[in-house]
Amino acid sequence: MAARPTVLFVDPQADRLRNLASRLTAEGYEVVPVGDAARARRFAEGLGTAVIVTTQEALAAGVDAGALLASGSSGSSGHRTLVVIGRHPAEEAALPEEAAFLAVAGLDLPEVARRLLLVLLGRELGLAPDARLTSLVGDLAQMPLIELLRGLAAAGASGRLDLRGGSLLLHRGEVAAAGSGPVRGLKAFCRLGRLHEGPVRFVPGDFPARREIEDSLDSLVLAAIEDSLGEFPDPRLHLEVEIGPAFFSTPFTPLQQRILGAAQRGATLRQILDGLPDRDGEIVQEVLGLEERGLLLRREPGVMIVTDSTSDLPPDLAASHGIVVVPLTVELDGATFRDRVDLQPGQFYALLERTKGHPASNPPHADEFARRYGEWLGNGHDVVSIHLSARLSKTLEHAGAGAVAALSGRESATGPPPAVAVVDSGQVSLGLGLLALFAARMAARNETAADVRRRLLAMAPRVQTLFVVDTLEYLARGGRIGRARAVLGGLLGIKPILGVVDGEITAVDRVRGGRATHPRILEILEKRLDPGRPIVAGVSHGNAPAWADRLERLLRDTFEVSELIQAEVGPVVGTHAGPGVVAVSAFQPEDDEAALIAPL
Repeated sequence: MAARPTVLFVDPQADRLRNLASRLTAEGYEVVPVGDAARARRFAEGLGTAVIVTTQEALAAGVDAGALLASGSSGSSGHRTLVVIGRHPAEEAALPEEAAFLAVAGLDLPEVARRLLLVLLGRELGLAPDARLTSLVGDLAQMPLIELLRGLAAAGASGRLDLRGGSLLLHRGEVAAAGSGPVRGLKAFCRLGRLHEGPVRFVPGDFPARREIEDSLDSLVLAAIEDSLGEFPDPRLHLEVEIGPAFFSTPFTPLQQRILGAAQRGATLRQILDGLPDRDGEIVQEVLGLEERGLLLRREPGVMIVTDSTSDLPPDLAASHGIVVVPLTVELDGATFRDRVDLQPGQFYALLERTKGHPASNPPHADEFARRYGEWLGNGHDVVSIHLSARLSKTLEHAGAGAVAALSGRESATGPPPAVAVVDSGQVSLGLGLLALFAARMAARNETAADVRRRLLAMAPRVQTLFVVDTLEYLARGGRIGRARAVLGGLLGIKPILGVVDGEITAVDRVRGGRATHPRILEILEKRLDPGRPIVAGVSHGNAPAWADRLERLLRDTFEVSELIQAEVGPVVGTHAGPGVVAVSAFQPEDDEAALIAPL
């Protein structure tokens, strides 16, 4: 947990300045209260890392928000957090992108102080405030769960920690309860402890709940690590009991008996994991042991779904749907990394800040696709393999060559020939990820490979993907736009809104100032989609969880969102888009598609 920052409070209203400064001081923060612009600039120049709180009145009186962010001994606004207090949300539009805005109309001073304290806590934890300054947001790719929990424990914080797939309740820094789907307590904590990326939100407050967990944080961490070791098979697997001579002569433990009983009733592994009180890792180890002894058999889905790492699918979501993700590679500083295997998003963006050369990405070799396809075909599976737009990469070309090699000589004498359907998504990032997810859900509902391919080809052109980059520098480095255009755009503060059109990245619109981009993206989507009908959406970002959260809120305010996935942009896509990119992909299903692609 970072050291507590100094707070520079700039406000010409003496009573409010004194009241709020005293409330922050009472919580242990060093506060420098200043009432005029000249003194504000002088104090700012002497501070390094700091949180600066100012007001619209101070800005109107001559305080320069940009100068407060940029000045100081650090020489970098990245070490500063700026909060501007105003009356109404409309006042936010003219502020620098880096500034947080607190609209205080209808709020009393204690509530204003609580929201400022939340910003200060976020600064210490490495989390950003949401648009309303009522919760803190981040991504586990940048802030591992255990590290975050240790920070919250050190702060003695109470509140709810929301993660993809569940929540933790904290009381004075201690984990008091956990829930993940139908499971609760220690089992739920261990399940959430396997998450390594995905959105995180901390909502402060006292949430009444029965205390489910009494263990110390160290004990919980050890239990989660122990529970995550070993193989975790595809949870969609149906397990069948093999009753033979060995079955009747084998003594079974109580857990083994519960597993065998569930398998006899036709349960999937996911249903067994959710239905039994034992921890997931314990159940999986017993399942594998019973398989090894020939007492359990797997009945795997007939169609394997494959995509590549530019889909930016969260690993836990891909695993829970049995989606195989083939990694592209990234070359950085003379080393080669497999996307999301050897190099995770959090590591990539940290490296990107320190390296001078531009990373390069490469598609998987055709031999790798051929090997993987061959294994699945040999086990009796058909394959649907959906990939990054052919106009952006040779990944699809290599997948097609791999399919030809894998199918060679595999004629079937007794039934339909084995199939490998390679599909051009015409998409990238979660535009591709959503289609892979839809394919897995259709396959789980017993659609054939041919039917899945046919439906994907009908769906793909209707996926709407729009994004905005924080800087044009990375697109210029990768040759996507000219360097002169990138420099000019930066000087003028122009933010292009880019999109995927016919499989290519192209400019869709442009606005001046970053705060205008997300509302404009929603205006564009409203023209392409019907706000009166449900959509499925994905929001992806490159180390910019606060901006992703803002875009998600606007999306939910504008559309009926039946499902939304938020994910970190991985190294390959991040190589071209750079840190700070925020993207949305949205799909509006037809009536006959909605049931097929709904969550399992």
